[in-house]
Amino acid sequence: MKGQDIMIYVGIDAASQKHDFFIQRDTGEVFSKKSITIKNDINGLKKLHNSIKDFVESTKDSNVRIGLESTGHYCKNILLYLIKEGYQVSLINPILTSMDIKASSVRKTKNDKLDAEAICRFLDKNRFDFKPYTLLSYHIDALKSLTRQRFTIVKQQTQQKLIFQRLVNVIFPEFLSLFSSDYTESVLNILYAYPTPKKMARAHESSIDKLLHHRCNVSASKIIETAKLSIGQSEDYLGFELQHTIDMIRFYQSQIEIYNKQIEIELNETEYGKIITSIPGVGIITGAMIISEIGDINNFTSPDQLLAFAGLDPSVYQSGEFEASHTKISKRGSKYLRWAIHQVSSGIWKWDKTFKDYYLKKINEGKHHFVAIGHIAKKLVRVIFSLLKNKQSFVPQK
Repeated sequence: MKGQDIMIYVGIDAASQKHDFFIQRDTGEVFSKKSITIKNDINGLKKLHNSIKDFVESTKDSNVRIGLESTGHYCKNILLYLIKEGYQVSLINPILTSMDIKASSVRKTKNDKLDAEAICRFLDKNRFDFKPYTLLSYHIDALKSLTRQRFTIVKQQTQQKLIFQRLVNVIFPEFLSLFSSDYTESVLNILYAYPTPKKMARAHESSIDKLLHHRCNVSASKIIETAKLSIGQSEDYLGFELQHTIDMIRFYQSQIEIYNKQIEIELNETEYGKIITSIPGVGIITGAMIISEIGDINNFTSPDQLLAFAGLDPSVYQSGEFEASHTKISKRGSKYLRWAIHQVSSGIWKWDKTFKDYYLKKINEGKHHFVAIGHIAKKLVRVIFSLLKNKQSFVPQK
């Protein structure tokens, strides 16, 4: 074998405080007979990097492939360090290496030293099965973490809004009908300053005027008059609960805005950001969620695979020789991707001619609005698949 054709494999077993690594050529030559332990700090990572360089120089081989067990957050720092140093790193599911060890040995041997060597040998045997982890993968993972956490925060804020509705209906049931929206700054400001009808009825018009947004159609005098006639309860403990709930709504809103900014930064770091947001109705958040949940589009060979991953494929019931296809979607796969697709599908037919024509076609066929939106969602997935595969932006039809 020519030197440039020989591969050097590095197996790394990552942990919280230390890492173990093992280096070998595919000819069988090893850097060290035993795995080497390094600390999980910059000096330890530099020792790993220098060890790989020393082996490259001594063997005159330049092709290095690193296998790193995917151990959650423990492997994140060393993974990013190695990628920035220019190495090809593949993340390997520890279940696979564990099964490989059991298959190759009848003896029960489980220790960290063996794991690093096992990862190295496993990567050698399965050299064509793992794609290198890239900076794009890193940003996509970051987007997945950020968008899912934001999704959770939005749900928490929604719960607080439900509590807010319940409290206002008890304290001042007539109040929200005075406004066009329940959660404007005017509504929250006034209820926070005067959390019971009794307190609001005693307020000066000028004080309430300062809390009203200039676009509000309701007057301070009307609010005070309504408060005086309210059938609501003015107990102090209810007012306290209402103020606390408003604090929570505002807190979650501030967190959502912080996440929005960080998500936009990460999305701009990917090559898919401009592509996905070129689709009408796809914003930063829905675009980031779609990209992060799909990951590498090359993992999908057809739009149908992507539809199945999103859980938008029709469910099938089979028993014996009977098989029935249901019109309901399977709801398998990523619920976050499915949510983002439906968010976009609900509006895209209003803004793009191609999708509008398709929507009207389904309506004219006698389909219900929501059934037509389901068809829009499937068409959208096919469009996303094509755009990402070909790295092309969406071009609206005139």
